Amino acid sequence: MRKLALAVAASAVLSGCLPVSVLRTPEPVNGSSVSVGLSGVVGTGGEGGVLPYLAFARGDGETEFNASAQLGVRAGVKQRLEPGLSLDAGLTLPYVLFVPGTVGIPVVVDVGLLAGLEAFYLSPRVQWIGFSVDGQAVSGWVYQLTGGYAFPGFVLELSYLGSFQGGGGLFSLSAAMRL
Repeated sequence: MRKLALAVAASAVLSGCLPVSVLRTPEPVNGSSVSVGLSGVVGTGGEGGVLPYLAFARGDGETEFNASAQLGVRAGVKQRLEPGLSLDAGLTLPYVLFVPGTVGIPVVVDVGLLAGLEAFYLSPRVQWIGFSVDGQAVSGWVYQLTGGYAFPGFVLELSYLGSFQGGGGLFSLSAAMRL
């Protein structure tokens, strides 16, 4: 049963159920920002694909409220702790909400730090996923390690998403342009 749950969770991850990209720099926006991008994802088992990314953020330079879509809709908040360091948290309603057989409201909750030095940034974070499809409950913790570089008007990052329970992981190379 546990292996089946992990397999379903892994397939959900590989299908873009979890927020794959961070694509947010440590400093909260001052005003409004719109970003569009793509994530190329490859699982440790060789599965892969390309996921679109769309985000909107509004803030005052200290606190930012953001929303993004990457085969799931995420609403989040980023709070500046000190220059170059922010706490970022969000709630995602993954696409499995619309899959026949899904029971209840599936959710993904994430929290992480965004730490930057000049144009480079790192974002370690944890995510909790929970949903039930066709009578199979899937829940658990995953971790994500992200490193990125913010060019003027453009962000490029590399991430690894893995499970604390073991098994395969997901690598992603993501890029977004700020409009």
